[in-house]
Amino acid sequence: MFFLLIALSQFFPFLKVGLMITYVAPLIFVLTVTMMKEAWDDINRKIRDRKLNLTKYEAFKSTAGKFVEINSKDIKVG
Repeated sequence: MFFLLIALSQFFPFLKVGLMITYVAPLIFVLTVTMMKEAWDDINRKIRDRKLNLTKYEAFKSTAGKFVEINSKDIKVG
């Protein structure tokens, strides 16, 4: 938020101090690092979710009268 406010302040002539790039570059750097971190977290979350959804469990099927192996993603409540 700090870098954004500083960069926006440079659009007002009475607040302008130096070159615009000296205020925008830190903002771009912080946003880039934040986006990369969020992407890394999302990729890891997707991998964990896929692994958890493919976990095998035994469930009793009343129609077949026996236990069958199913993935956790296919389990229905009730």
